[in-house]
Amino acid sequence: MSYIFTWVKNLVCFYLLLTVVLHLLPRQGYRKYVRFFSGMLLTILVVSPVLSLLGDEEALREKISQAEFFQDLDNHKLDTEHLETTQKEIYLREYERALEMDVSRMAQEKQLTAQEVKVHLTEEYEVQSIELAVAIQKEDDSIFDQEAALAEVGMQYPQVHKLRQDLMEYYRLNEGQVSIVVL
Repeated sequence: MSYIFTWVKNLVCFYLLLTVVLHLLPRQGYRKYVRFFSGMLLTILVVSPVLSLLGDEEALREKISQAEFFQDLDNHKLDTEHLETTQKEIYLREYERALEMDVSRMAQEKQLTAQEVKVHLTEEYEVQSIELAVAIQKEDDSIFDQEAALAEVGMQYPQVHKLRQDLMEYYRLNEGQVSIVVL
């Protein structure tokens, strides 16, 4: 009889504690989470005396702890996958920036001022395309403000044509993957 009295006392204390917690919550949105968690605890409180009479209370606790372990394992796996994806994106962006600086340096070696450089990489870190806007410096170091089409670049500006050829050769790209605009 004392065992049943203790069980009822635990249920009443749990219900009173749950009521206090629900009233003290700062937002209504938290209530569904507290109710879900308290429902699980209530189930354990109600079932534990029955299982203890049958002798399987320890098995229930073991299964609950095993389920918690596997849930934590799944959460860690999701966190790890997210971190790996984020890390790969950061590496990809940093590698693109390094290649953009390298392309700018190559343009500077040809007496071209790189106004805008954009390098696109595949997920395997291979150069997919290069977009480059350059300004040509005259002998007196002034900069042209004239646009030229890709076909005209080779005829009007030999250093731009040479840069394009060097980029295609160095990064193993075809003509459609290198875009140079003269400003």
